[in-house]
Amino acid sequence: MVGLAIKLLFMIGIILLVIAIFGSLVWLWVGGIDYMAKKHPNYKGEDFLNWDPKEEDLNKVAGREVSDENLYNEIY
Repeated sequence: MVGLAIKLLFMIGIILLVIAIFGSLVWLWVGGIDYMAKKHPNYKGEDFLNWDPKEEDLNKVAGREVSDENLYNEIY
């Protein structure tokens, strides 16, 4: 009977640990979404994983103007 109680308490501890880890990840995720909504309201996420960049996007890399063709070759 004592062994069953120990197993039950161990299982409850594991469940609580999983809930705590999952809850903290959700908390951080929602905080990141809220941060982006407040600090960058015009960002729509359209450039996320842009595998096929448009020609006009090639002129902007990290907010800088790119005029050197060699920089394009290094990046892509």
